[in-house]
Amino acid sequence: MGFHSRGVTRRACAVVVFLGVVAPGCAETPRTATNFCRVLADRIDEMTTPPTNNGEVERLVDHYGRLAEVAPLEVEADFIALRDVFVAASKVNVGDAESVQALADAAYSAEASADRAAMYAAATCGVDLSTGFAVQVPTQTPETTTTEP
Repeated sequence: MGFHSRGVTRRACAVVVFLGVVAPGCAETPRTATNFCRVLADRIDEMTTPPTNNGEVERLVDHYGRLAEVAPLEVEADFIALRDVFVAASKVNVGDAESVQALADAAYSAEASADRAAMYAAATCGVDLSTGFAVQVPTQTPETTTTEP
């Protein structure tokens, strides 16, 4: 019985050591604006090229999925919605009117998410999500009031 309990103890120690080594590598990706902008910069060129085949659509699914993983929580759902539109696009049957309509409906439903995602990318990273071009975000200036004589 002593041998068996030593075997269990050794296994338990091995598991603890394994988790101690592996767990730090499994830490969640930082959801910071800086990290989001870095990931966006790495992927924007492919994201703004119109897809011409299913492989390219699947790459867009990957790109938007990765952005959703690193996006701050306030815009995560918006990037998930965009990813889901590309998932639907990858499955559309262009010969089936219902399938095409379902994709159009999904795109329409994601319009507000697309707007919020685009505003976030522009304001945070200075990038137009649809073109990949750098954009200048106007700075807020204090409002001045004028009085008429």
